[in-house]
This record gives sequence, C-alpha cells and structure tokens, in this order.
Amino acid sequence: MDLIEQITTVATGLGWHVNTTSAPSIVEFEFSQYTPAGMDFNFSVEMKDDDPDSLLDDIERYYEAFDPDYEASLWIGDDGHGKRGAPYHIKDIVSDMEAAEKMIDTLLEALKKALEKND
Repeated sequence: MDLIEQITTVATGLGWHVNTTSAPSIVEFEFSQYTPAGMDFNFSVEMKDDDPDSLLDDIERYYEAFDPDYEASLWIGDDGHGKRGAPYHIKDIVSDMEAAEKMIDTLLEALKKALEKND
C-alpha cells in the first residue's frame, strides 16, 4: 500500500471522505465529514515531497489554529440563530464546532500512529 492509500485508509476508517489532488512535489488532501449536528465540515492540507511529516505538520497547524468560537460565528445569522443548516441555538453550534475540533485531533493522532510505523 502506498503512502496516499495508507493515509486515505486511516482517514476513511474514522469516517472521513478523502479527495486528493497531485501536482509536482505536492499532494493536497481534502478531508470532509459531517459533524454530530449534521454540518458538512472539511479542510485541506498538503504533503510535500512524499514526506508524511509535512502532512502531519500541516494538519497540526490547522488544528492549533482552529477556533471553535470563531467557526461557530460563521454559522450565526442576523437573527442570532443558526443559518444554512446549522443548529438553531448558538450553544449547539459552538458544541458542534468543538466536536469538529476533536475530529481533527483524532485524525491527527491516528495518522501519527499509523505513519510512525513507516519510519
């Protein structure tokens, strides 16, 4: 199994859908999954020069910068309630974005564990 297949297998085992786009020296991964409240959540990261550490570093940067409160604010309408399919109550939107943050962390840790075996 090649590296891209291994990453995809780990992610799909956790419920993620994975799309990849390749360019010279770069593979872009888009990970998508529904949150517990049913919101479509996705993010994109890159692996450079077939180096899994570059992918793990990019996921970790995304995870560290992820702000559930800010992400929730994007889903709050002018009336102070959820919009575009988000939960109605703000606290539920924040909880859902906290769950999304945990989903990222779980993916990161699973990939670290799986890819360290390649070292």
